[in-house]
Amino acid sequence: MPHPISSFLVAPPGMTFEGQEAGEKVLLLLRAHLITLAPTLLLIAFLLFLPFLVPFVLSLLEVDLSGFLTAAQTFLIVLFWYLLVFAYTFYRFIFWYFNIYLLTNERIVDFDFRGLLHKETSYAKLSQIQDITPKTIGFFGTFFHYGDIFIQTAAARTEFEFHHVPKPNEVATRILEEERKEQGEAPGVVS
Repeated sequence: MPHPISSFLVAPPGMTFEGQEAGEKVLLLLRAHLITLAPTLLLIAFLLFLPFLVPFVLSLLEVDLSGFLTAAQTFLIVLFWYLLVFAYTFYRFIFWYFNIYLLTNERIVDFDFRGLLHKETSYAKLSQIQDITPKTIGFFGTFFHYGDIFIQTAAARTEFEFHHVPKPNEVATRILEEERKEQGEAPGVVS
């Protein structure tokens, strides 16, 4: 069984989505590569450590807040801080988890999660795809094998962008193969 937080799932079993047509099968489910969460995780680690750092910095600056804040007030401030850090962590995870790209046997689907109350979904039939450009840029993209895929279409939304997805060349090839199947053209045959 595939891992639920995987960034690259081939034919995920039991996968359905809103707006799925009869007979439509999900061939690929993509999310941003897990390594793209590293800067967020480093920031969260710093934010978790910050309440331990503040007293040290205040002592270096010779600032004494013990006469200003009681232990209960300090506890409430630290508790509120950790609630904010947890909320930020949860938001960033939800943002990453629900921004997904799908390749089905009929179309490509882009679910953009813009906030807790804002979701945008875009579709393009495989027959409307005109050009696909995979790009891997930088050290981390090359080392961890992730990149962006730009898809030009003849649909209402003319360009789809799959950001920071694993194996961008493989994904582009798979989309092209499915597009050819949809048009009834054998791979490598130019008409």
